[in-house]
Amino acid sequence: MFAALDPSVGAALIPALFVATAMAFGLAALSAAIARVACFSPVLATAGGVLAAAAGVGLVVGAGTATASGGQVLGLTPMALHYDGLSGAFLIALGLSSAAASLSVVGEKPRSRLEGIAYPLFLMSILMVLGASNAFAFLLAWESMALLSAVLVFGLRPSRAVVSAGNLYLAMTHVATAAILVGFALLAWATGSLDFAAWHIAVPSIAPVTRDAALLLTLIGFATKAGAFPLHIWLPRAHPVAPSHVSAVMSGVMIKTGIYGLVRIGVDVMGGGPDWLGLLVLALGGISAVMGVLYALMQHDLKRLLAFHSIENIGIILIGVGSAMLLQAHGATQLAALALAAALFHSINHAAFKTLLFLGAGAVVHATGLRDLNRLGGLARKMPVTALAFGIGAAAISGLPPLNGFASEWLTFQALLGAAGTVAISPALRFAAAATIGALALTTALAVACFVKATGVTFLGLPRSSAASTAHEATKPERAAMALLAFACVALGLGAGPAASALLTVSRSVIRVDQAAASLPAVTSGPRTGDVASYAALAIGLLLIVAIGFVALLVRSRRAARRVDTWTCGIAPKAAFQYTATSYAKPIRLFFRRILLPEREIRVEYHEGTHFPASIRYRSEITLILEDRVFGPTHALSLRAANFARRLQGGAIQLYIAYSVLAVFILLLWAR
Repeated sequence: MFAALDPSVGAALIPALFVATAMAFGLAALSAAIARVACFSPVLATAGGVLAAAAGVGLVVGAGTATASGGQVLGLTPMALHYDGLSGAFLIALGLSSAAASLSVVGEKPRSRLEGIAYPLFLMSILMVLGASNAFAFLLAWESMALLSAVLVFGLRPSRAVVSAGNLYLAMTHVATAAILVGFALLAWATGSLDFAAWHIAVPSIAPVTRDAALLLTLIGFATKAGAFPLHIWLPRAHPVAPSHVSAVMSGVMIKTGIYGLVRIGVDVMGGGPDWLGLLVLALGGISAVMGVLYALMQHDLKRLLAFHSIENIGIILIGVGSAMLLQAHGATQLAALALAAALFHSINHAAFKTLLFLGAGAVVHATGLRDLNRLGGLARKMPVTALAFGIGAAAISGLPPLNGFASEWLTFQALLGAAGTVAISPALRFAAAATIGALALTTALAVACFVKATGVTFLGLPRSSAASTAHEATKPERAAMALLAFACVALGLGAGPAASALLTVSRSVIRVDQAAASLPAVTSGPRTGDVASYAALAIGLLLIVAIGFVALLVRSRRAARRVDTWTCGIAPKAAFQYTATSYAKPIRLFFRRILLPEREIRVEYHEGTHFPASIRYRSEITLILEDRVFGPTHALSLRAANFARRLQGGAIQLYIAYSVLAVFILLLWAR
């Protein structure tokens, strides 16, 4: 059973919340298996998400910790769980995302009973990953999460495209698991234990080569699960083909388990690492952020666009983690705690607005059957609630105040500026921090452009297809889920001061900074003076709300405007006159053509016997460098090698005897 480690009354509630969360997810899976009560499964999963968020808040604000220890599994090692403030930050993300995603499908039937059972078990596996306190428990929960999510991606009757995406996801997630397994094995061999706490105690006695190899392997595994560039290739293919509520949880929470694992092992257990590790994480973050948003801008599939934005936001989080590692290694622990707090805050914020955006995209797909932006448009009139909620999510992910995305990106900027200006690290590392500031600024600007495109082309203007013109509003549960997340984006933005302070306390405990020392007030509720730049979240938010309200009253007080069609030189407005997603992104595509390597094809068909065009077809695509130039040829080469190996295994006993004789002959020659 769970046992509280803090004697306060609040701490006593934490274990009870975890028990209730696990029971809610378990009962949701059980009810999904029973036809008569299957309708209660999403309701129970929603309740589990709410309880998980409550437990996470309790852990973050310092109400205590919770541990559990079960019996041995296969006679190997006990299933040990321990939840602390770091777990709590990611539990908040799990609770927000899973509660809203589950609420959105209340009243709907899953594609199959298998998926109905797998979904709450998938949420349960994430809960276990966030609490695992030894290598065996972690890997068991980690692999369960991977396999259950694969079931949700494949479905019961997958198409060929879904099978291809699912196979790639399975391959990459098992590469990640293999890397983590070998890294854990090195640490277990060096310390003689599978327990994370024992690893932390034994860190000074571990040989540097063993420690560095283990850190590198675990970084590869966790970065692959997180979808960091260049290990991201599975993410933009797997997320779009999954059901929207599953995509929302995969993007909002599951990929964050990679961030959690990196912070838990790299920062908490191992106490940081050498400069090259922090610099590598910082570089991965900067490249992921820029390349993710650039590729997202070029996408015209709404869900694929959102999937690439997950890569971008993972990059922003990794920038915070990498900065924390570098600063921790050089003793600048106060700045390191600020950088880590920024990463944790952005992890929570991303769970809120990315889940909201995926649910909004799912509502659009459900209403129109379309994901192609070039065939959408005008949906704000048909789906006003969805349009408003999606717009709030788009503003949040673009980093616009007073919403939550701005607050966590502000913290990240402050950590980078502090790193670039501190004398604790070398000039080369300060230059790397300064360069990352530029990458993050570019990412923020491109994100605004991308979501102006996504929101404007999808919801504004005239419908570009009959499906868009006959769209309908989302269901009541979907609207309620989106409203919940939109409120969370606003609340986390206005309440960024207390939230950042609580997360700063958590990050200081992870980095083991003296809690009595003065903290860095980078985000506050109200204005304050000092040497550190601060963002008064609540004050600025209230000021903006008052300004918007004043403008609204001023507009309503004026005489009603006469509404007429847009003037188009005397021609009735048509959807063909509007900017498409392709044309909107063209200037950026041309500016970054050396990176995106665009390809363009124009086909013109003429009327017979004339030079007058009958039709013009335009196709524009970008080259995904890694997928098309690296992983594609590597995959083709591996298939050829597999086919060659299959020919060697022809099934003829004479051939196998010949192989054996040849092998013996070669060994005899070598032994001479």
